[in-house]
Amino acid sequence: MNHSIDQGPHRRGRSAACASRWLPVAVTLFLAACASTQVLDPVATAAAPPAVATAPTEVSRVAPQVRKTWRFDGDGLRFDNLLPAARLSGVERLGDGSYRVDIAPETHPVNPSAWYGFRVHAEAPRALELRFAYPHNHRHRYVPKLGTGGGEWREAGPGEFQVDAEGRARLWLQLDAGELRVFAQPPLLPGDVEAWSARVVAGMGVEPRTFGTSVQGRPLRAFEFGAGADAPLLLVLGGQHPPENTGTQALMGFVEALAADTPQARAFRDRVRVLVVPLLNPDGVVEGHWRGNANGVDINRDWGPFAQPETRALRDLLAARGFGAGRVAFAIDFHSTFRDVFYTVTEDPSHVPGGVLHAWMAAMQAGFDIEEKPSAARTAVFKNWAFCRLGAPAVTYEVGDATPAAALDEVARHAARSLMAVLLEPPRPMAAPACPQFGEFR
Repeated sequence: MNHSIDQGPHRRGRSAACASRWLPVAVTLFLAACASTQVLDPVATAAAPPAVATAPTEVSRVAPQVRKTWRFDGDGLRFDNLLPAARLSGVERLGDGSYRVDIAPETHPVNPSAWYGFRVHAEAPRALELRFAYPHNHRHRYVPKLGTGGGEWREAGPGEFQVDAEGRARLWLQLDAGELRVFAQPPLLPGDVEAWSARVVAGMGVEPRTFGTSVQGRPLRAFEFGAGADAPLLLVLGGQHPPENTGTQALMGFVEALAADTPQARAFRDRVRVLVVPLLNPDGVVEGHWRGNANGVDINRDWGPFAQPETRALRDLLAARGFGAGRVAFAIDFHSTFRDVFYTVTEDPSHVPGGVLHAWMAAMQAGFDIEEKPSAARTAVFKNWAFCRLGAPAVTYEVGDATPAAALDEVARHAARSLMAVLLEPPRPMAAPACPQFGEFR
């Protein structure tokens, strides 16, 4: 997610009791935040060029989430955050059948992508009310998704879930005996993405490769297919922000269309090479973070400082493969936000009639109601770096949180087919523009 569209409305003031409830959490987050002065609020960073790091540094601003089980034996209930991608900070019994679940982000300030995930275990069937509570006036964002562990998920319906005018969310459940999973979105874990990657490239004679490691040592994986290494490159990136699963789903449909056994896709792969990095922030996903990597840093504000190992690893991979300025025909990274929107670079000359970006956006908007929002290449987000340092037409492809799976897949595959049509005779990639506002960013 990028720019001011990230900012959901914030809840107004809360009671002193609520403040005291969050005091221990606030102290922990404050102490962690003291390690860094980076502000993650995209509105704050969009107004002026970000500070330039003089040397790569890795600073952790987070205290790791405590994994635990909350037991309420008298009610025959227990809650836990033990699953990968889970996020739960506390549980308090409010009365018979009523509980408050506290959800704190990994750091503060943070983009208000209020991710949560936990299990409820019931010894016998019973009714249950859950009230969601967040510190720092964060507002509930995601409609709960409910699963039983067998891979099937459903969205809580209007009679089960409500958010009032103050942003207070309540979920009413009729539990069966056993386990129920309550997540902001069905998790897409690193193993899921790796399995998908292997399926996509099966039969192409290529395999996903590790090009670096995350803060916590997880492999960063990429795969390439298509024309030879000297051909123009299409660069596809995803998974920078942990909760943004609809963006990852769109990336999957987009890449599957590029890799399809169709005349258009085969002709495209004869002329263009494709490099796909589907998940750049595996730690954030596994830790249930709202926004950052294991250091609590929004890595989509690190394209230039390169203070984090994830962004450095991808930068170095591109350099090692020779995909520098003048070699990248198009760059696209996938995210999620409140609605479908494409962010582009105002200074990009391919906006003009006859240009790659102009032709692609025209094809997209001819078939779908998609907003384009150009902005100046000032902040250290991926699309700005790709434009300013690789000379590539660059797009941040945002998918709405609640966009149905079939609809987002249809749009993503249309996006890929439209781009293949535009790049079937690849224009000569641009040299990197001056971008003086980037200062000394690399």
